[in-house]
Amino acid sequence: MTVGPTTNGWHVALRTDAGRRDGNEDSVLSMRLSTGALVIAVADGMGGLELGDVASRTALEALRNAMTRGCSLEEAVKQANAAVHQKAQGRSMGTTLVAAHAVGHRVTVANVGDSRAYRLTPLGLRRISIDHTHAEQARQAGASGEGVVPGRWAGALTRALGTQPSIEVDLFGPFDMDDGESLLLCSDGVHGVIPDDRLEAWSQRLDDPEAAVDRLLTLALDAGSEDNVSAVILHRPSRTRGVQPAALRRSGPTWDPRILMERSPVRARHGGRRLWKALGWVGLLTVVAAAATWFVAMR
Repeated sequence: MTVGPTTNGWHVALRTDAGRRDGNEDSVLSMRLSTGALVIAVADGMGGLELGDVASRTALEALRNAMTRGCSLEEAVKQANAAVHQKAQGRSMGTTLVAAHAVGHRVTVANVGDSRAYRLTPLGLRRISIDHTHAEQARQAGASGEGVVPGRWAGALTRALGTQPSIEVDLFGPFDMDDGESLLLCSDGVHGVIPDDRLEAWSQRLDDPEAAVDRLLTLALDAGSEDNVSAVILHRPSRTRGVQPAALRRSGPTWDPRILMERSPVRARHGGRRLWKALGWVGLLTVVAAAATWFVAMR
């Protein structure tokens, strides 16, 4: 489904699908608070069909209720953890959760588990969240190469909602998003089977968020996903066609280095400017030296 243009200029499109499975343990959320702020989320339940479905829905219901009461995003995720843990009553169930809170142009992302958040810009796609898996933990610790964690343990979660009475929440931001940029939240049934280059290519066609989210889930299923597939896109349309994106007009770094890795033409432009300045000074010195030589010769 799609939630059309909101009061603060965002467009939201979301979809969840059982895919090749008999049932769906994923849940998605999009809501607008009384302040006009937006909250979106994706939860991927664990524990088998019945328990996983209950876990993901319980988490998003608790998140929605907490944000409605005015809680911060971090506190709302912690309350979602408490709700799932209470619902489990000792049973083996839990859920991932990735969520975003958009206030005007400013966005904050929270993550627990391996559902992901990406920032989609005219300059390309950037992953925001860090997976809480054994393989990602090993990479963060400096391990490299394939098979740093053997077999089925590679994708095993190191953190999820509901498995413990309290939980540590990863927060990213707040950071500003420009017109023409989008935020993608998705479950591992999507990002786990789509190579980065295909995801990057998909991210460059986001004028219609509803069509884009449909294409993304189709890409995941065509790539062989055996899991449920879910995604939410939060899109900020460009207001004027043909105008250079603000990200390309900035004189400073395009990305906040605390959140995203920088890869932009801004630095290249600065480097070119410095090169021309250097060449200008060389030319000036050459002229001065030639004038001095002529003066000496004339004497």
